[in-house]
Amino acid sequence: MRHPARTLTSLALTAAALTACTESGTPTPTTGGANNTGTTTSSSAAAPDNTYGAPRVTDPIDAAALIDKPCALLTPAQVATLGLATQGKQDEAQGSQYCSWPSADEREDYTIGWLNPNKGGLSDHYRANQTISNFAAYFEPTTVSGYPGVFTAGQDRRGIGSCNLVVGIRDELTFRVGAAGGPKGKACDDKIKQIAEQAIATMKNGG
Repeated sequence: MRHPARTLTSLALTAAALTACTESGTPTPTTGGANNTGTTTSSSAAAPDNTYGAPRVTDPIDAAALIDKPCALLTPAQVATLGLATQGKQDEAQGSQYCSWPSADEREDYTIGWLNPNKGGLSDHYRANQTISNFAAYFEPTTVSGYPGVFTAGQDRRGIGSCNLVVGIRDELTFRVGAAGGPKGKACDDKIKQIAEQAIATMKNGG
């Protein structure tokens, strides 16, 4: 059974927690010339002085054209290859846009969302994990197509088929892929990274 609302809620709560952390006075890394969408033009904005251990993004992607169109992060061909339903559904939570696709058999649900409120990109997640009590039930660094990422969520639901993956495409911008209703105990396996890889390929091709 799919739980798209749960996936979207998890994404929203993460964005809210990062925003609250900033508003409550926790030191926030400087992001230089980033605008309200967390993007710049040709290169990544000035990186935070303290990344809290988060890897730098060495090949930043300009994703400004896709910030308000998360359903365009996967092309029809990619959607078919990934075994997802043809039409994604766009929604918004905590100032960020998300798109959800059920699997073709409707047993699983996958959501891609921008985490615009955290202007420190992946560094904000590392900072929150170190400074906010019980921020993450799991925090496992990884890479996706050469970009730094981390498997992380406030509650550990991997045993019932849920997983969240955050990927930094600029030092000041991350996107997140959430899985719900996936294989029990294996929700963080290949499928969620494949979706992230395809989204990165779309971004690098300009959408």
